[in-house]
Amino acid sequence: MLSFTDATELLGRYGKNEAWTRHCLAVARVAAKLSCTLRSVVDGRLLVVGALLHDIGRYRTQDPILHGVEGYRLLSSLGHPREAFICASHVLCGMPAQEAVQYGLPDRDFLPLTLEERLIPLIDGVVEFDQPTTFDQRCRSISRRYQGNPAFLKRFETAAETARCQLRKLQDEYGISLEQVAKQTLCGDAAPARS
Repeated sequence: MLSFTDATELLGRYGKNEAWTRHCLAVARVAAKLSCTLRSVVDGRLLVVGALLHDIGRYRTQDPILHGVEGYRLLSSLGHPREAFICASHVLCGMPAQEAVQYGLPDRDFLPLTLEERLIPLIDGVVEFDQPTTFDQRCRSISRRYQGNPAFLKRFETAAETARCQLRKLQDEYGISLEQVAKQTLCGDAAPARS
């Protein structure tokens, strides 16, 4: 598994200080904060490194789905299968095999199974560029950005509902509001993340 230092170097090499890398850094900061809160149940290094690299495929495309595919291809080619899986599975909260092959991924499920894999798209969903936001605001922003892509939006609506259920589960099981963690981490809000 990649170290944080190696992942940061990869992000710098492929991101070349593009604007999207600031989003990756912000998502990783929230992941780091969350890993402290959930240290007994998550692999903090995987969570932070996965968050840092989740959008690395944007070095090749800004497509809402294909950036995950490109990240998967890049990290797989570099010998980092766990991080590669996170790139592919964070898109739309995961894809079953029949959908994955349509985008050029191997014929297997790319569904987030571990807590770390499930948390990364949720954290991504409460960070707009490099600022905290609510999940619903982020969904509205994505819907506006891709309003000319009805096929994506239909699939996105399903993924958003899946994410809402997972956010509620995180709240119920761990007493954590991910929106509050993002706000506290990225704005320095002193409000507690647990409710």
